[in-house]
Amino acid sequence: MKLKAISLLTSFLLALSMALVGPMAFAGQDAVPNGKLVSQIDYWFVGHLAQLDQDGRLLVWEGTISGDINGEMKWWFEIPSPVTAPIYPSGIEVLFYSARWEIWSDNEMLLAGESAGKTLAPEGVFPGAVDGIWDGHGVVTEAHGRFNPLKGRKVYETGPVIIGDTPPVSFYGTGMFVIY
Repeated sequence: MKLKAISLLTSFLLALSMALVGPMAFAGQDAVPNGKLVSQIDYWFVGHLAQLDQDGRLLVWEGTISGDINGEMKWWFEIPSPVTAPIYPSGIEVLFYSARWEIWSDNEMLLAGESAGKTLAPEGVFPGAVDGIWDGHGVVTEAHGRFNPLKGRKVYETGPVIIGDTPPVSFYGTGMFVIY
C-alpha cells in the first residue's frame, strides 16, 4: 500500500511539474522567447572616424551580432564620459561610458537601447600594448516588428578590448550581448 501511495504521489508531482512549464520559443521561430536571448558580438573601433549622431554622441564601435539575434550593431558614446577615469594604485585605469546601441538588419533597425558601463585596462592602454575588458548594463528602449515584446527588457554586454598593431584604430574583440 505504501509503495502504491508513493507511486501515485510521484505521478501527480510529475504531471504537476509538466503543467507548470510554459511554452518554449526558439531563435528560429517567429516568436520572441520569454527567457534570455544570447548572441555573440564581434566589434571593432571606429571612433577615429569622428562620426556623430543627431544628439552629439560619437560612433565608437561597430560590429556584427549573431545567435539569437543577427545583424549589425553600433555603439554611440556620450562625449565626454559621464565620469572621469580614475587610475588606481594597482595601475588599473577605469574608463566609464554611457551609450546608445542599435541593432540593424537589411537597413532596418530591429532594436535600440541605452547602456552604461566600464572598460578596465592597464594605465596608458589607450594607446598602449596591453588588452582591456569592458562590460555594461542597459535597457531596450526601441523594438520593432517581431521584437516589440523586448522593449523594456534589460541588457548585459561584455567582452575584451584587444589592442592590435595600430591602436586605437586596431581595437577589436569578440564578446557577448544578452537581453533578459
